[in-house]
Amino acid sequence: MANKKFTSNKIPEIVYEVIDEGWMDKDTYVIVFNDMTDSDGDVFHLEVEFHEDEDRVTYTRVYDNENVEASQFVSPCFKPQIEEYILQQVGKINKDCFINEQTINVGLTLEIPKGTTIGELHEFIKSLKVEVIHTKTPRDEKIKILSIENKGNNYNNK
Repeated sequence: MANKKFTSNKIPEIVYEVIDEGWMDKDTYVIVFNDMTDSDGDVFHLEVEFHEDEDRVTYTRVYDNENVEASQFVSPCFKPQIEEYILQQVGKINKDCFINEQTINVGLTLEIPKGTTIGELHEFIKSLKVEVIHTKTPRDEKIKILSIENKGNNYNNK
């Protein structure tokens, strides 16, 4: 069986090929990719891990003598492919499904005491927990909500 490869039409010269993958322990699934060379000419390989206990995906560049957090080095044209694949491998999403991110707006009407600073308002909004409730029964539900994120201070003053 051929190893899984991740490619992009936008950056055809970069190919991420899965060399090895599996459960490192009961909470951590790891995917090891082919060797690559960074801008300084140093050789590394990328490891992508799903941490079951934290429900998150991490990216690490592994060099001979150093490990570097690598999420900022992986192009946005590869991240969705890689994250979808690892979530399928660990059973977080079905193999015949894909991930789609949607942004919805939520309107708030607030009573704010005079003298409240903009910083205090921003902190208040960032601290809000956003919850979405699906009204159909779980038996009828084909689409699952994987995560909900408060995007912070995207609001209009009226």
